[in-house]
Amino acid sequence: MAHSKRGYKRSTRVAQQLHEVIAMLLLSDVDDPRVQKVQVISVEVSPDLTNAKIFYVMLDQREADPKTQAGLERIEGYLKHEIGKQLDLRYMPHLTFIYDESVERGRHMDELLSNLDIPEEDV
Repeated sequence: MAHSKRGYKRSTRVAQQLHEVIAMLLLSDVDDPRVQKVQVISVEVSPDLTNAKIFYVMLDQREADPKTQAGLERIEGYLKHEIGKQLDLRYMPHLTFIYDESVERGRHMDELLSNLDIPEEDV
């Protein structure tokens, strides 16, 4: 049982490190205009550290863009190379980029709620 807890903590720590490194690389090192407005929202790493899901949004868009997805997939090798230089990982996880629609759903819910006509005394 202690081993699974240790594995969970390791995957959580690796996810946080990946988040920081990928966000920094996208902000400062990547020149591809298709991915310059990508913001990494979260990273989930499998317990065995072989797969990482990178959830992202676009700062100036409200929906997924196939060009952005293609740009992210194109720079995966570069990101893995740079991650390898910065993090001490035995194996490099496979990176999967997923557009995070939950942020947009939250924005939409906020808009709907702000448009409701609720009398002051009911608030």
